[in-house]
Amino acid sequence: MPAARVHLPTLSNSAISCYRRCPREFRYRYVALRRPRRKSEALRFGSFLHAGLNEWWRCDGDAGDKLSCAIQAMRTRADERPEDADPFDLVRAEELILGYTARWGEEGYTTLAVEHEFDVPLVNPETGRESKTYRVRGAIDAIARRDGKTYQVEHKSTSSDITQGADYWRRVSALDTQVSTYQSAMRACGYDVAETLYDVVRKVALRPLKATPIESRKYTKEGFLYKTQRENDETPEEFRLRVRAAIEEDPARYFARGPVVRLEHDEREHAADTWQAAAMIRMSENANHFPRNPGSCERFGRWCDYFDVCSGIASIGDESRFRTAETAHEELSKEI
Repeated sequence: MPAARVHLPTLSNSAISCYRRCPREFRYRYVALRRPRRKSEALRFGSFLHAGLNEWWRCDGDAGDKLSCAIQAMRTRADERPEDADPFDLVRAEELILGYTARWGEEGYTTLAVEHEFDVPLVNPETGRESKTYRVRGAIDAIARRDGKTYQVEHKSTSSDITQGADYWRRVSALDTQVSTYQSAMRACGYDVAETLYDVVRKVALRPLKATPIESRKYTKEGFLYKTQRENDETPEEFRLRVRAAIEEDPARYFARGPVVRLEHDEREHAADTWQAAAMIRMSENANHFPRNPGSCERFGRWCDYFDVCSGIASIGDESRFRTAETAHEELSKEI
């Protein structure tokens, strides 16, 4: 009989990226398992959109069926997590799924799997030796086939320019760690993957319009507000019309796909980076010290979720701000 596999602690691509960004954040998020009770605006929107895209790809009907499944999934998520269910985020996500369906609904991919989880050894690329400390886990957004080729599908949402030739694609093509991790994992799982289909949706930057403050309002001789001013806040459905018009005006701004390939030497270098990152995580665990990285306190126009804790303003034990996660990798199935 083959020897039973030892159940080692697992690292995900997200966890490794977090450690590289800031070891102290890694400690709070993946060691202490303390997570913010309320997600940031970017994460709330991303959760809605990701839930919709999963169901879009899982549905085996036509484009209309895919759209219906996706919208229902997003609304279900909003019902399940009312603390994160901003109605304007939901409108943005629904309108983007509508545009996504119009853009890609007839592309002819056959879905083989959605949220396909893997659990593979962490291997030293120099010696071929498996780590005795960690394994690597993750969930591939989708695996699909078209014209006899198998693709790893990676969904992303971003505020960056995603048009052809933009800097966004230079980084993805050369250095995106998730592509490298997942392509290697797919082969380990027995898939003959051709390339990654990098499937990107750009976020809608429009914001709901607010009522003009009473002290700033100006009226015409007839007693009406100037056209640039508002008596009431914009409703979600009024906002929907503006979002839809913006997407219809320039769909290439919001939807882009590109093939990403990793050659053998790319994967070897990525494997070496991952092995070294795991060694650094182990060193921090053994020393029980995870240093702060002040250079990462502010990113993407907002403060880190743990900035107030690191700066002494708040406590990581504050139950009104943080909760304890059941597992280190909540996006995956329950830990073994």
